[in-house]
Amino acid sequence: MKRFLIYFLLILFSLPATAKQFYVSDSGLYLKDYKTDELKKMFADAAYDDYIDLPDNEYPRIFVQNLPSDFALQEDRTLRNRFFMQILMPLILKANDEVLKEREIVDALSYGFEQNKDFDEASVFYLEELAKKYDVTTPFKDTRRYITLLDELKVKVDTVPPSLLMAAAAIRTDWGTSRIAIKANNLYKQRIWYQNEGLEPLEDKDGGYRYKIYSNLEESIKDYILKLNSDINFDAFRVARAVSRKRGSDLYGKRMAFSFVLASNLKNYAGLLDYTLTYYKMYYFDEAKLEKPYTFED
Repeated sequence: MKRFLIYFLLILFSLPATAKQFYVSDSGLYLKDYKTDELKKMFADAAYDDYIDLPDNEYPRIFVQNLPSDFALQEDRTLRNRFFMQILMPLILKANDEVLKEREIVDALSYGFEQNKDFDEASVFYLEELAKKYDVTTPFKDTRRYITLLDELKVKVDTVPPSLLMAAAAIRTDWGTSRIAIKANNLYKQRIWYQNEGLEPLEDKDGGYRYKIYSNLEESIKDYILKLNSDINFDAFRVARAVSRKRGSDLYGKRMAFSFVLASNLKNYAGLLDYTLTYYKMYYFDEAKLEKPYTFED
């Protein structure tokens, strides 16, 4: 724990004197509107020098809210790609941790129902809210309704292998250099239809859609995880994940990349995912975790 605190203090005191866009919470350090070189220095001060091969496979709680405005101007593509992964990994792990908390609620609801064969008012509220969020419906009432919703939620409320989330973001944004990534914090080309909101596309202005604008990169990741966990087009992915869970296996992106074969209009998208995560050794991400929260105790 002392090591984590030292890293945190090094980052905090290395912030430029004019910097205004940072804040600290119990969950970590949040940074916004920094240039690439400034972020690289902060990462180096935190001994966060690479995107893999970290001590204990733990990532620092440094949550970058948006890609630097000069990110696409970095000339060394290999170094830029590696830095892209450094920026996203803590955010991906944090988003997955939040899904795990919802999964714990589902498991608790399921256990309570098995014990009591019914729900109290508070349990019904949580169950219905999660069902709405994850697009789970049923015409049944009362007990049959509870059983059906719980069964569906057990399949849908689960984490996504970080390697898949990273590879998809790299492919969709050309490694963070695309216009929608820089201007809209949109890592997965998520769209909204027939609305005046959002970032207007350059390639198809009459297509009836715009790209979603997110307040930060983390919101984009969370929204994409929700899509993978709720949209009918990703049923194959959720089935593959459920099979791994039933077998007691850990979730690995390479085992599930094939399930994206029909999930995109990009040619050979499943193959692109598998190639990208293999070439950059992203499979190491699937066993990664965040450092414990910073503390001034101890």
